[in-house]
Amino acid sequence: MHVGHQYVASNFDPSIFRGLVAVDAYHISPDKGLGIFTFDNQVNLEKHIIVLKEFFKDYEDRFSCKTSIETGIVNGELDYKANK
Repeated sequence: MHVGHQYVASNFDPSIFRGLVAVDAYHISPDKGLGIFTFDNQVNLEKHIIVLKEFFKDYEDRFSCKTSIETGIVNGELDYKANK
């Protein structure tokens, strides 16, 4: 899915999402990836989830694959970021 990852990197504009604080992408296996989109609150997530779904529906059509979107809440006690 390297071509798919390049497509997202070139065509996904995070600046259009109010309250988006982080996007993390992971390459898990040759045909599997994981993207985590973190919003500052539930309202901003709900406002933009339809746009994310539309973007990744187009991705499914372009690359003949399946995507899924799950939502959750960050666990503050276990949210660790290393200082660089």
